[in-house]
Amino acid sequence: MSQIDERRAYLLLQRVAMPQLALPAFWQGVTGALESGESFEEAAVREVREETSFLIEQVFSAGYTHYFPIRPEWRSSYGPDPVQVEERVFYAFVPGGSLPRLSAEHQAFKWCLAEEAISLLEFGQNRECLSAVEETLSSATVGHSPSIERQVWGAESKQA
Repeated sequence: MSQIDERRAYLLLQRVAMPQLALPAFWQGVTGALESGESFEEAAVREVREETSFLIEQVFSAGYTHYFPIRPEWRSSYGPDPVQVEERVFYAFVPGGSLPRLSAEHQAFKWCLAEEAISLLEFGQNRECLSAVEETLSSATVGHSPSIERQVWGAESKQA
C-alpha cells in the first residue's frame, strides 16, 4: 500500500484480452493457479513475482473464499474433472514507489485508492475480493506503515 491522500493504494493489473477463452481485457489483482504440491500462500508469493516482478516473502489472508464454475471455453486449461474453481484472497505489501514489471498476461497497471479500484473491477467477483481486503485492513492492525508501502492484492485459484 502507499499513501494517496493518506489512504491505502492498491495495484490493479489490466489483463490482455483472450478471445479464445471468452475473456475481455479487464482490471484485476494478481491471480493464478496452484502448482503441484504448492500451498495457497506459496502460490500467491510466486504469482506476485511472476506477474509483477515484486519479490515478497509473506502474504496475508483476507479470510475470503469463493467458488465459480469452470466455463466450457476454459475446459482445456482445467481438464475433464473439476467443475468449479476455489479462489482464496491474499494481500501483500511492497515499498512505496514500487513499479511492477508486467508479465505478458497484462497490458497496463494502476495504483489506486479502494473506491477507484472497486469501480474499475467489473469481471467476476473481483470487487468482492478487493472489498474483503479493504475490510480486513480497515478493521485490523497489520503492523505496516502506510507511508512507505503499497498494497498488492490477489486471489489464488485451485481446482475443486
